[in-house]
Amino acid sequence: MEKTGLFMFKKILFTIFILIFCSISTAFAYDADTVIRVGISNTSFSKYIFDDEQFYSDGELVITDAATGETATAAVGENIRVTMNDGLFRIYCGGLLKKTDLTGPLIIRPASGHLIGVENLKRAGKPAFYRGVIELVKSQKKSNGYSIVNVLDLKNYLKGVVPNEMPVYFGLEALKAQCVAARNYALRPRDKFYKEFDICDSVACQVYFGAKTEKPLSNQAVDETDGLVALYDNQLILALYSSTAGGYTESYSYAFSDPSSGRFPAKDIPYLQAKPDNPDTPDLQNEEAARAFYTSKPETYDNNSSYFRWTREWTVDEFIKMLNKTMKEQAGFVKPRFTDLDKFSHLKEIKIKERGHSGKVMFVEITTENGLYTIGKELTLRRLFKKDGKALPSANFVCDLYKDEVTGDMKVKFSGGGFGHGVGMSQFGAGKMSKLGKSFVEILQHYYSGISIGTIPFTLTSSYRNNHITQSFMAPDAKAKLVINDVRGVSDFSIIVNEKETDIEIGKLFKKSKIDISNYLRKGMNTVEIIVPVDYTGQKMLNAHIEIKEADYAQ
Repeated sequence: MEKTGLFMFKKILFTIFILIFCSISTAFAYDADTVIRVGISNTSFSKYIFDDEQFYSDGELVITDAATGETATAAVGENIRVTMNDGLFRIYCGGLLKKTDLTGPLIIRPASGHLIGVENLKRAGKPAFYRGVIELVKSQKKSNGYSIVNVLDLKNYLKGVVPNEMPVYFGLEALKAQCVAARNYALRPRDKFYKEFDICDSVACQVYFGAKTEKPLSNQAVDETDGLVALYDNQLILALYSSTAGGYTESYSYAFSDPSSGRFPAKDIPYLQAKPDNPDTPDLQNEEAARAFYTSKPETYDNNSSYFRWTREWTVDEFIKMLNKTMKEQAGFVKPRFTDLDKFSHLKEIKIKERGHSGKVMFVEITTENGLYTIGKELTLRRLFKKDGKALPSANFVCDLYKDEVTGDMKVKFSGGGFGHGVGMSQFGAGKMSKLGKSFVEILQHYYSGISIGTIPFTLTSSYRNNHITQSFMAPDAKAKLVINDVRGVSDFSIIVNEKETDIEIGKLFKKSKIDISNYLRKGMNTVEIIVPVDYTGQKMLNAHIEIKEADYAQ
């Protein structure tokens, strides 16, 4: 009886720990308290489901079953091995079987100040190590497998992302722009492929290589943008970015399909709009303008990229052989559907049917002796026209069929620009803007139309448990405003800046208003606490955020 009571007490304590560590609280929506769950893949990024893996550290490791509170410990120098059989976990420590028939999830915690490694896993050519804890969660896709999930605070997650998404030599302001974009993307990913975690660690989401790939300058960039996100209409934006836009970014709707319906083109997103680096560049939806742009090298922010302009060439026979393979691979996006029976030997015509504003190809028509096929969407087209087994760098291209004067062969040539989808921020463009002295705010407002920079919006009520919030954020110029997005019934509230209560007169609150708090700020990190008076009804509501830079619609 005494042992049972002690066991239940430990289980309750462990459950409380898990709830505190793994939950994301709306009332404390800033980096220090925001937890991110990252799915860890194998070295080749080809799988996220495992059935037998080992974990190690240079300190002690403790593994706990969240369902029962049972624990096992691996001493310094010992590995923890976790297998799954018949949907149940088995735990080995130092090669000895310690626990069986566990339902999980399992939590692996290192000793304070130590990291967790995954055996035989490499990142950037180095053994992979992670901050925070590792959670092993039974897969919902495979009955006898589990996901490896790194659970850590958002700030340390970003330190493992930024230097792997952007070269540090691009400069501090470019890295800071990348920090904000990556923070947004972590909090609002475009797709969520797995139910076991929030975001993956590969290019399918954003690249996260863990603690051993951190760099001092990128860590500085994370610290100096702490708490800041990009907002449009008081909401977190979907901060898409790619390597090189080629001098002209594209609108979201012309590059992606709708995540819910699968339809292409997708619905328009107002802050992800096509934009040339040079405002004198014309719209490139017609063939003549697209050809002039992508067969020349105008001055843009992307010129330093090796993918600013590129060409790919095939003989006609190579091109036909390639298409017979790739049209089958992309059969679901080819109309009518392409099968083995549709193999062709004669290419009659390749026609660009429709382009986006950046000249990005949206639809292509391919005519063969078997008829006409229509293929659409940015990534599909890149995978369709492969050269030496590799997809095109981008879908921004023009096409020529010509006779080689030396060999006499008929050839197909694509001339294009950019690397990646080209929507949102161009990373090479951000690098050049940084070298030109542009701030991270200027970089972000160039690539994302009509956005502001501030903290994650929060909602308070007059109930006791949800009537206050503390937000920490960087204010580079010691300037900021409290933006009231919506208010219902709240006539007064307290504003405490850097632990000192202000004498700001609130005045009459409307649904949307701004209160300047700059006189109470300092350059660098600040904390602002907002407290709504408690009442018995709990029906009063205040939605707000801190804004360090308002939207610049002239950008």
